Amino acid sequence: MADKKTTLANGAGLTAETWADFVARLHHDVKGEGVSRHYTADATFLVEKRVWREVPEENSDIRQIYCDGHTETPADFFADKDEETQAKYNEAAGGSFLEADSYEMREALAKLIPEAHLLHVVEDWEFVCQHFTRDAADAFIKRKGHDYRDGLRVYVDCTCYSWELNTIKAAILDGRIGLLPAVPSPAEGAGNG
Repeated sequence: MADKKTTLANGAGLTAETWADFVARLHHDVKGEGVSRHYTADATFLVEKRVWREVPEENSDIRQIYCDGHTETPADFFADKDEETQAKYNEAAGGSFLEADSYEMREALAKLIPEAHLLHVVEDWEFVCQHFTRDAADAFIKRKGHDYRDGLRVYVDCTCYSWELNTIKAAILDGRIGLLPAVPSPAEGAGNG
């Protein structure tokens, strides 16, 4: 990917250079060598955030502890404690807190932090934004990833039924849609008379 000054993917302005870079990256990702990375017809690049959904205990072995407005794995929760506090959790669980079954872990939490809850969860992914190119999706993750505690990923989706989008992409790639010089708006021209 080009540097920030020469690519739309990193927020540069629209110029002949950034347009040419965009068209080259679009071709790479939907018609060129980049297709071998995803093998998806009419590709578009979605950024998705990881979310954890609570489910009944029998539906998942993945556990998280909810406390102070956020969730974390039992291992992370335990690792954040000093040795003395870890010993209290182990004692309350009747052995190793991290090896405790869900009932024992719940009981230990109830004794030591009544407002904490043990959850059984499944991983899910939710749409955040969409990009024409992989580079733009990756740039978004690099720029905004810190805002998404549980992580982001790029999901390559097929737009084969998005006729408008595919027609516009095809027209960009074959040169029927291109960059034209800016035309002053009527409001800008009115003050010059």
